[in-house]
Amino acid sequence: MLLIRLLFIIVLLSNIGIYIYDRQNTPKKVYFSAVDPGVQKLILLSELDVENTIWEDTDKSDENSAEVFNQECYSVGKFNSKSEISPILDVLKNDVIKIRTRKVISTQEAGYWVYIPAMKSREEALNVGRQLSRLNIKDYYVVTGGENENTLSLGLYRESRNADARLVELISKGFNVEKQIRVEQWPEFWLDYAIASDQVESLVDVSDLNPDIATNKVECNW
Repeated sequence: MLLIRLLFIIVLLSNIGIYIYDRQNTPKKVYFSAVDPGVQKLILLSELDVENTIWEDTDKSDENSAEVFNQECYSVGKFNSKSEISPILDVLKNDVIKIRTRKVISTQEAGYWVYIPAMKSREEALNVGRQLSRLNIKDYYVVTGGENENTLSLGLYRESRNADARLVELISKGFNVEKQIRVEQWPEFWLDYAIASDQVESLVDVSDLNPDIATNKVECNW
């Protein structure tokens, strides 16, 4: 029994010794930073948010003031998405003084909405709806949510005269009816650039790259 205990102690001490030796002789891991402190992260051109980004060639910007003064500015567009701009921008940006993209929200009239303004409660709105039904006016619905909750919609009309006729009809029956112009909105994208006057003729024709866009000369006010 004593011999077994002695062998156990010897094995245990041997394992401890091997562990300590291994720890002391294993090279320590060294961790490196990807870049030196203070160096900005590299961003690929394809990763940039194109919208409202301005590229300027500092070498060209530092040329004598007369050359910078003799410049012309153009606006290219319209593009339906930012992704359509990138190929044109890549071609132009090395040959111009400065270049930028621009986003514009366009709107147009999309018709006319005839409605009875929102009631204080759903029950009150339903009560007005029942009054309409008794007059055999069926084409309405009560808005059940959103900013127009408890409003009674009486129809959307493309032509103003049709909306006005509906308005007059229901007002004559004693209802508080109003008309609102409905608008549609969508984004359009443009590419603006300034170029030295003597370089205009040598610049690539962007219509060859995208026949659906136009280039218009504009004032250099940016």
